[in-house]
Amino acid sequence: MSVAIFRITNPVIFALTFLLSGCVYHDYPAPRIEGILMNRDEPLIGVTVSLAEFDQQIASVQTDSNGHFTIEPQGNWHIFIPVGPQDRLSSWTLTTINRQGTKLNIYTSHRLGGIFSGYSGNDRLKLFCELSPVDRKNRSLESGQLCESIPVNQS
Repeated sequence: MSVAIFRITNPVIFALTFLLSGCVYHDYPAPRIEGILMNRDEPLIGVTVSLAEFDQQIASVQTDSNGHFTIEPQGNWHIFIPVGPQDRLSSWTLTTINRQGTKLNIYTSHRLGGIFSGYSGNDRLKLFCELSPVDRKNRSLESGQLCESIPVNQS
């Protein structure tokens, strides 16, 4: 009888060890973001653009003389142990302050997926942002977005 229990117990212990061992992985809270910040077709120079993950600021840069900005978020290491539901919500927002001192959410992204559904170091997003309400009316953007996505050449 003890031989039969031993034959069953070994595979079960091995399976549990394998399934509960977890793993370590590295990902990013947002893609690398390149953009242009404009107001009535004029570049906004020296304007701060911030990246927040779930309302916590994680990066901030200033636009250059052409209104360009690039944000490269720092990656994070995670430990994954496969217990319970494995859904993951990613949420990040780009913000800036307009001339009146009001904080503007210029682009937001929400993503629901599995545990490994974060961003890699190769993910890119390119944006064109027009802050003038007059010029925004002429373009069809997602509700509340002040930026539109531009296709990125992956080379």
